Amino acid sequence: MTKLADDIIVRIGGEAITLRPCLRFAIRLERRPGSFSILTREIMDGSLSAAVEIIRDHTVMPDLPKRILETGLPSLTTPLLGYVMGLAGIDPDDGPANDHGKPTKQRRDVPFSDYLANLYRIGTGWLGWTPKDTLEATPLEILEAYKGRLELLRSVFGGKEDAPDSKSDMPLDQKFKTAFGSFGTTIAKRKKAA
Repeated sequence: MTKLADDIIVRIGGEAITLRPCLRFAIRLERRPGSFSILTREIMDGSLSAAVEIIRDHTVMPDLPKRILETGLPSLTTPLLGYVMGLAGIDPDDGPANDHGKPTKQRRDVPFSDYLANLYRIGTGWLGWTPKDTLEATPLEILEAYKGRLELLRSVFGGKEDAPDSKSDMPLDQKFKTAFGSFGTTIAKRKKAA
């Protein structure tokens, strides 16, 4: 079962800090040199700078580096790795197979920045969310909402269980007619200039 909107709570200097793995922070941390792979390695190596870079977005705690050192970096390793997994849209409780026992589809090899940009496009385009709402959502929330939207479209317009094939034989104008015809939409044809 996918965990949605699970915030991660860390205790630093006796204060509970909630880390929400939303798209905004995923985009910011992906832009670091080495992206998430280096960030993950730094967390596992006990890097103070990596811990500060993650936690600073979620608190205004003064002397954050000092307080993290007092708390102890080893106690933060597991929650920070969970946070990075959440930023990547990975549910650590999901196994390698889905509920039907079939292996899950592997994502194509695309740069992680493209994956995050696609999540933004899904949120603001397919789902119609505002940019702010999209950036505040977690990748898992965006993906689950997208699945829900696809299920809605399939129930209204029919279709296969899998994602639509972009190489369909249907011409583009016919796709528009099919999709928007039930709303009473018509396609206006321009008159050619004389």
